[in-house]
Amino acid sequence: WNKAMGIEDVEIDFLILADQAEVLNGKLYMMGGAWDRRMIRDIKVPVGISMVIGVLVPWTLTNQQHSLQIKLVDGDGNTIGQQAAASIAVGRPIGATAGQSFRAMAVINGSWTLPGYGAYSAIVTVSDRTEKRVVFYAVEPSGEPGG
Repeated sequence: WNKAMGIEDVEIDFLILADQAEVLNGKLYMMGGAWDRRMIRDIKVPVGISMVIGVLVPWTLTNQQHSLQIKLVDGDGNTIGQQAAASIAVGRPIGATAGQSFRAMAVINGSWTLPGYGAYSAIVTVSDRTEKRVVFYAVEPSGEPGG
């Protein structure tokens, strides 16, 4: 619900960072997911990151296009690489209960060259209204076992 306006809105259910992910037949398949620290030996080498997005679409907003904007920013808010864009549309399946919400998922698989070690944020925005942010840290290996 958009409480200020008294209307329903699309909700970002989750944003998860993973090593690799895909959505097939409405199911999420993820490897190395939900991390908030990434050990990077050579900061000059591009880092593969999968951004997994789950969106809840209310009954009243089905059968419409909803735009997604996804970007990666550094600790100062500067965009790293290109911003990605996608759109989703959810229909009402046969047998759906009136008033229910529907989950749509999307995955953005990409490679980014990070400018240095430190804090970064993955940010997803839906239809220029709803935003979710996940912070992660690019860290140097410590040289210790397991680091």
